[in-house]
Amino acid sequence: MFYFLRHGETKVDKNTPISAWALSEKGEAQAKQFAQDGTFKDVDLVFSSTEEKAYKTALPIAESLGKEVSKLEEIVELNRDNGEFLSADDYENAIKQCLGNSGKSFNNWETAAHALERFERKIEELDSVYDNKKILIVGHGFTINLYFSKLLGLLDKVYQRLNTNDFADWGVVKNQKVVKDIAK
Repeated sequence: MFYFLRHGETKVDKNTPISAWALSEKGEAQAKQFAQDGTFKDVDLVFSSTEEKAYKTALPIAESLGKEVSKLEEIVELNRDNGEFLSADDYENAIKQCLGNSGKSFNNWETAAHALERFERKIEELDSVYDNKKILIVGHGFTINLYFSKLLGLLDKVYQRLNTNDFADWGVVKNQKVVKDIAK
């Protein structure tokens, strides 16, 4: 069984690549809250993206369980670092285009199809290696929503689904079936 947790709220910094953005104070509090409330108390393994915002979300949870966080490059967010910083409206339009045309790059971003393929391949690998383990994956909004949308046969709705969730939302997948949807 997999728990998928979207990292906590980030601080937007137009002078820093998106992959290097840090958690905001609220994001840090969200991570600490998960560590305190026991939402993920029964997980056996904790993995995070190599991006600091995901790792810093996973760390308090793992520490509360007496576990380590293993970082995985394959579950990082859809790479947007090569693109220019966009206004809020232009960014929203680029997201819509990227997720609606999965094989095409927008603003020099990684394609949604490629991000989903690498993410899904890693989850399948973890599933086969750690059979019958409860695994927490702390990752990102695009890749988690792409994965859930694929499992549900709703890839044509991934943009709309992404807009129903926020930082620190989570979902559950068991036997490649969505048990608790990250989308509302």
